[in-house]
Amino acid sequence: MTNSPDFPPTNSIYLGSSRQQHEYLVAQSAVVMKLGLLLLKSGASAYRVKNSMARLARAVGLEEHRSQVTFTEITTTSYAIGNFRTEIAEQRAMGISAYRIDLLSDFVSSLPERITPREAEKEIDRIEKLPHLYTRWMLTLAAAFACAGFAFLNNGGLVECAVVFLAAGMGQFLRASLMKREVNHLVIWFLCGVLAAGFYIGAIFSLVATGLETADHMVGFISAVLFLVPGFPLVTGMLDLARFDFSAALSRLTYVGLLLVSASAAIWLLAMIFELPLKVAEPLPINPVLHYSLRVASSFIAAYGFAMLFSAMPLSAMWAGLIAGIINPLRILMTDLGLAPQLSVFLASLLAALLAEIIAPLHRHRFSRISLSVPAVVTMVPGVTFYRSMANMSNGDLTQAATGIVEVLLIFFAIGMGLVASRFMMDKNWFYNRDLQKVRYFNIDHHLR
Repeated sequence: MTNSPDFPPTNSIYLGSSRQQHEYLVAQSAVVMKLGLLLLKSGASAYRVKNSMARLARAVGLEEHRSQVTFTEITTTSYAIGNFRTEIAEQRAMGISAYRIDLLSDFVSSLPERITPREAEKEIDRIEKLPHLYTRWMLTLAAAFACAGFAFLNNGGLVECAVVFLAAGMGQFLRASLMKREVNHLVIWFLCGVLAAGFYIGAIFSLVATGLETADHMVGFISAVLFLVPGFPLVTGMLDLARFDFSAALSRLTYVGLLLVSASAAIWLLAMIFELPLKVAEPLPINPVLHYSLRVASSFIAAYGFAMLFSAMPLSAMWAGLIAGIINPLRILMTDLGLAPQLSVFLASLLAALLAEIIAPLHRHRFSRISLSVPAVVTMVPGVTFYRSMANMSNGDLTQAATGIVEVLLIFFAIGMGLVASRFMMDKNWFYNRDLQKVRYFNIDHHLR
């Protein structure tokens, strides 16, 4: 059989198989790898990547498919007709596209009993070539509104929220521009942190110099960089840990840690140069009922904005905002009533995940649980506390820094535990520690949620 676009060229034929059989194995293996790489590029967890690849492997006729997935690499071995093929691939586009994850999950869950590699590749290519959901300016506004919402949740007033809106928007526009040019992410996070926080500081200093405002508005400058919190990989990394996918989890969480440190360096540098206060803002003196209502609205805005940054579909972003509008004010209220912050976060994240379990079937699982729950729980990520702690550490205030870091870690773990607890409660594939890569054991009627 001659080489064709359907069958990639190969120079080796295994003993006992025809060239046609071997070339077909190459095509089967290649299309499964293509699916895995696109999911990895979109920010999917290792569990979703491996499960999706194995489902497609079954549909294209492979007898067995094994894979090892890290944050940037996939190694697979495909078995058919007594032969096997091993492939290794790497992708460097460490981005997030929730709507592509949803589309690919729906594609995998809707696979027929048999599909040819060419048919599968055609659908995967179609999804990959879909245009971005949001333009650069739309994402700029999303980051601006999200950070302004965070500024209010962090006890910022009208002035802080307005300046944060402008600062975060400028930072996000720079981030989008640099990422399009494939600049190293550590450089991007540092430069965007300097621009956003620097603009905030300059704007407040200008207002103070003209006598329009007092210097106490400086406490909101950390909120201007909260769009740089890598919430999606943080959550998926913790989910990978719960699945014992340590290679993917540790590499993903290391990436998260490096980005946080890079953005923290910008905060520390500006705080040191301008001798900025790192204290916690005092609660706003407004009516409690009005305050709670504004927290609901701010949580909705922040989660919706982050959902857009994660490239979630508009309806999915709306649901994420509604979930955040329920859980985040409730979490703050529980903490104000004396419940330990990490316990409040655990209960709120568990509620967010359970709400996602209820909402997803309403739309026939067009939206995955992660697309609905992650933007909502990101509103509880203690970005301000982390950046403040890193700045205190750099300034030599180790007591305050250590206290803040411990608080951040406890809340990170609480978010992950809440989401994982929901998976254990609602999904038997998480409750039982089974090898889901064994193709012959799959129930193809079970939706990959």
